[in-house]
Amino acid sequence: MLKVVLVGRPNVGKSTLFNRLVSSQKAIVNNQPGVTRDRKYGQGNLADLDFILIDTAGIDDSLKGNTEKKARQQSEIAINDANIIFFVIDGREGVLPAEKSFAQNLKKQNKPVIVLINKSEGSKGLTGLSEAVTLGFDHIIPISAEHGEGLPDLYDVLKDHSDNQDKDIKLSQTHSIYQNSPIRISIVGRPNTGKSTLVNSIIGENRLVTGSDSGITRDSIEIQWCYKKQSFCLIDTAGLRRKSKITNVLEKDMVDDTLKSIKFSDICILLVDASQTIDKQDLTIARMIIGEGRGIIVGANKWDKVEDKNYIKDNISNQLSISLSQIKKIPTVFISGLHHQGLDKLFDKIINTKEKLDTRVTTGKLNRWLISTIENNPPPLYKGRKNNIRYITQVNVRPPTFALFISSPDDLPNSYKRFLSTSLIKSFDLFGVPIRIMLRKGENPYVKR
Repeated sequence: MLKVVLVGRPNVGKSTLFNRLVSSQKAIVNNQPGVTRDRKYGQGNLADLDFILIDTAGIDDSLKGNTEKKARQQSEIAINDANIIFFVIDGREGVLPAEKSFAQNLKKQNKPVIVLINKSEGSKGLTGLSEAVTLGFDHIIPISAEHGEGLPDLYDVLKDHSDNQDKDIKLSQTHSIYQNSPIRISIVGRPNTGKSTLVNSIIGENRLVTGSDSGITRDSIEIQWCYKKQSFCLIDTAGLRRKSKITNVLEKDMVDDTLKSIKFSDICILLVDASQTIDKQDLTIARMIIGEGRGIIVGANKWDKVEDKNYIKDNISNQLSISLSQIKKIPTVFISGLHHQGLDKLFDKIINTKEKLDTRVTTGKLNRWLISTIENNPPPLYKGRKNNIRYITQVNVRPPTFALFISSPDDLPNSYKRFLSTSLIKSFDLFGVPIRIMLRKGENPYVKR
């Protein structure tokens, strides 16, 4: 059976991940460093993959005691015994010098190394993700061991190395495991835009309490639903008001719960009242969603009340393009939750947006695009010197995230970065979803020297 070892610094979350993958609290989890000292074995599982998982002591060369020495020896034994190495990094802290040195040692093992950027909930792990690219490993996966995020991506990589799979399973069947995983949809917006009414209309029953009073919905409520053989997790949330209007602890907790729902969603439906103009609070919520890298769809609700529909469509389109220019062509669906109008179009948009969020572009295609783009529109000189753009690779999905290697990242004007972003969106049909381009200094880290 495949053996997988967890390695990394103390307190990066190895034991938490161990407990997650073995589905038990076998490993003690504590903020105090050095809790894990011995090798700990467990039966790991991801979907249809079974493997032996080994938890190890945190690698810390600054600790010179005899106990720490023995712990490191145990870790080395586990690495030698394993078929695959999970190199765990704290995404919030980034890559430390000791981890760079450790990475070089891992390369000498001649074993597959999967870098796991832990604690990557929402946008918090971007630092670790950006820096991990420079380590030069092929597989870099943002995860949250605490919340179970990133495990489908880990499965996709691990299955390629597994010797424990049923050889008769077709590739399409294997992929369907995650094609049919629930898409998490948070319905967010100001109070009284019809969020609960919309959910009730979607599922065809009065599952949620609705009414004209503000603040009826307090907790985020999750409801499972299926559309065109795709499962969804619909999350109704409390309405978000401006901070200046929040006066009590309960409402603050409600807001925090909604923000948490946004963070752990795949896509957010920003529900607005189509009979009113989009206001600053709607745009603030939209920026929260985009900032977390989530897909966004504007649901213009109460469409049945709108008389001049062409005017409202043009008005919403203009407001979104001007105020949220970082996303090109934000999907907008005109619906009536009360009268069950436009729901099929809404879910077709959701599925399409999810596909774009999961877009993977090969390194070859990206660099052919890059060469053509900079030949036709080279980056501006800085103080008379050429700023060489050397290489681009995709490092993540949901949202599509790219690392661009350049001789002097700090000297690349924001205008040129926006130009590259726009060109990338147009070339690979990434309209309607957020994308991220991280500038990294140096040569192509994947080139062997």
